[in-house]
Amino acid sequence: MTNNNYVEAKPKKKLKKLGILSTPYLVWNFFLIIIPSLILIVMAFTTYDFSSNSEFKISLSNWSYVFGSSYAKTVFWPAMGRSFLISFLVTVICFLFAYPTAYFMRFLNNKVRGIIMLLLVLPLWSNQVLRIVSWKTIFEIIGLNESGFYQFNIVIAMISMYLPYMILPIYSVLEKIDDKVIEASYDLGANKFETFFKVTFPLSISGIISGIIMVFLPSLTQFEVSDAISDRTIVMLGNLIYKRFKGTGGFNVGSVFSLITIIFTVMGFILVMRVDKEGETLI
Repeated sequence: MTNNNYVEAKPKKKLKKLGILSTPYLVWNFFLIIIPSLILIVMAFTTYDFSSNSEFKISLSNWSYVFGSSYAKTVFWPAMGRSFLISFLVTVICFLFAYPTAYFMRFLNNKVRGIIMLLLVLPLWSNQVLRIVSWKTIFEIIGLNESGFYQFNIVIAMISMYLPYMILPIYSVLEKIDDKVIEASYDLGANKFETFFKVTFPLSISGIISGIIMVFLPSLTQFEVSDAISDRTIVMLGNLIYKRFKGTGGFNVGSVFSLITIIFTVMGFILVMRVDKEGETLI
């Protein structure tokens, strides 16, 4: 009886130690995520602005301004629609390039696979602004740096930035597929085409969804690319947030924009956790 109690107490002690080690992480999240989010909620639903000594009053005026005024028709909804369109195109094109790349990486030897992984990760080590300026220079050289090509240029630049975030989650799932499962499919009479669509592809869904979330959400709130590539003529959702918080004033409306992006982020996170409960595809 005593031995059993000792065995049961041992995992509890380990969990307790892990709980203590997670304290810095929880404190970090509290100050950098919880408190800023609460401030955004306060400013979004009140007239109080932290940048000035304005009156504290609960109000939905910020939301009515964003969704129900002339500003919504001329600025917010066009920017929102443009952001969704560009993010959708970036995500779809990234997937079309990423899945075949991740699929064939699964069959390569370790040396070649390592080189490809290095080539994917290496650009992420460089400064993002430097990469954006490089793309702008390339567009100028080939003659595409004109207003008619701005959105096309933004899509190309974003694809180069976010393609690794689509490839890596898909590859991490494909790599874990047991070869015996594929062989069993062949033994049951399925050809390569049927095996791919009935076995391999369904087993990689969690990686696909994780990749989609990790590409779509950042591109939806991106503002540096559109600002630099289009000389601030193409306005996206991220640009609206940036402009509201860059100067003084306008923080309340900017908080509404920020909460909208937070809602999309939380929805994406919930979706990823539902299909990937162990978090294997999160990088």
